[in-house]
Amino acid sequence: MLWVRGVSAKSLNSLVRPSNLSAFALLTFAGVVASGCNAHDLKGVEIEGSSVSTNSLPLDVNRKVDVLLVLDNSGSMGEEQANLAANFGPVIERLEEVGADYRIGITTTDIGGHSCEGQATGGSLHLSSCLDRPGTFTFNGNDQFAAACEAHCQLSGEELEIRPTEGCGDSEEAARPWIQSYNGVSNLPEGVTTLDAFQCFAPQGISGCGWESPLEAMARALENMHNPDRPEYGFLRDDALLAVVVVTDEVDCSYNPEHADALFLDGAFFADGVSYATSAACWNAGTDCEGESPYASCSDASYDASGNPTEDRDAAVLRPVDHYVELLEGVAAQKTSGREVLVSVIAGVPLGYQDGEAIVYADSPDNSTQELFGIGDGCSNVVNGEVQTAVPPVRLVSFASAFPSAFKDELNLYSVCSEDYTPALEDIVANITVELPPACYGDCVKDIDASTEELDYNCNVYQDTSSGSEQLPECERDGMGGHELPAGADACWIAHTGDDLDPQCQVEGQNLEFELVRRSGVEVPCDAVVSAACELSTLDAEACQW
Repeated sequence: MLWVRGVSAKSLNSLVRPSNLSAFALLTFAGVVASGCNAHDLKGVEIEGSSVSTNSLPLDVNRKVDVLLVLDNSGSMGEEQANLAANFGPVIERLEEVGADYRIGITTTDIGGHSCEGQATGGSLHLSSCLDRPGTFTFNGNDQFAAACEAHCQLSGEELEIRPTEGCGDSEEAARPWIQSYNGVSNLPEGVTTLDAFQCFAPQGISGCGWESPLEAMARALENMHNPDRPEYGFLRDDALLAVVVVTDEVDCSYNPEHADALFLDGAFFADGVSYATSAACWNAGTDCEGESPYASCSDASYDASGNPTEDRDAAVLRPVDHYVELLEGVAAQKTSGREVLVSVIAGVPLGYQDGEAIVYADSPDNSTQELFGIGDGCSNVVNGEVQTAVPPVRLVSFASAFPSAFKDELNLYSVCSEDYTPALEDIVANITVELPPACYGDCVKDIDASTEELDYNCNVYQDTSSGSEQLPECERDGMGGHELPAGADACWIAHTGDDLDPQCQVEGQNLEFELVRRSGVEVPCDAVVSAACELSTLDAEACQW
């Protein structure tokens, strides 16, 4: 059984419906929940012979969550992928707990580059069991297959065959390259949990290109999601929260292909004393540091093919961070009903970054490290007996700061050197769920019996789909202080009042909150819209009693 707190009704459009409620001075409809596609327009309705309408927008589910994971699959990422797979459980558990209608898409940081072999996978969504890809877990003789894959995954690709599903508004079924789950119904084989599948799908191997480009990979993935000819099409939903999560141990090297020779061959960005391109070229082409080492600060910067600073985006060897900020802001602008775009980065910041420890920018005392990366470690830690290091993620810090967290002092960067990603992942999912507010009824509900201390309400709740409309029953008491579905019902509703109200409802001067209960395992129509109609008080929000 799924218990789903619904969403705020502040942003509803004009809608009207027949009702058997008593005549109202005014009638307001509040959205409780929807699933799948954007809600359809609700119809006009007569109440005791009178047509009544209110200002509203298409209903916002406020439970849809699209997660795009951009995962570094270069040669040093075996331990980090194992860490992610081992500790992702709290994310899925919390999404399930709040009744999220969620999707998880996985791509890599590999967009190709000089001397990189194999097919670039960045921007494509991947769902294949790591057990079927043992060769991708070897780099320079280092085999991470057992630690990054076998230790967490027990299911082969044959056992993880994705169940074909329809896209909303699209009757054609297809196996989508992402995980999706809502109300106990997923696109996974029967008996396979989301976590079991994730632990097999997420490890991407360590054979990817070493010019890690998470920002460009994200951009290509978003482009693919808007292309009807791509399998990624349909992943993004306008009425869903989008959470972008980047996991990497190097700097972002999202380069402009027109200037690839300048970055990889011409020498302007090579490390001192080195005659070939190393990861230091990516640091030098995208960073400006103040003073001498240890540097007072380092910030993202743009340089042309000759190594000179430039404000011309087209001339910049690395695509400017602002380019990707604006791209993601464009996605946010397409969101309906105020849905947010969130960014979280697990990268080379200090282990104590969340507790206020500053990033140290200093040249490495080790010449080989300096030649390889152009800078010293941003973090370092011993994990399972192995020294794990990462480079300060200057461009990713700038990118993440453009999308500050609503949670924990706006910090949304975490250390990739941590031996346990659980705290970071718990913060990330908390930042997601805090954006899923309660279903405060959008007006002051009338107390139809002033002789009792409780708010006695007069409300009807309906579910509309393209195939028709049905009135949903109120949930029944189960005799143990809880609620249960009435016999034969697949959905019912609970009204919260008084001290049971979410604090947000109280702050907004609203005295009733809806909670929807669905029978787990029952597929919810993708165009379902649930609305509520309640008899209203004449009191304004300030005077409304809860």
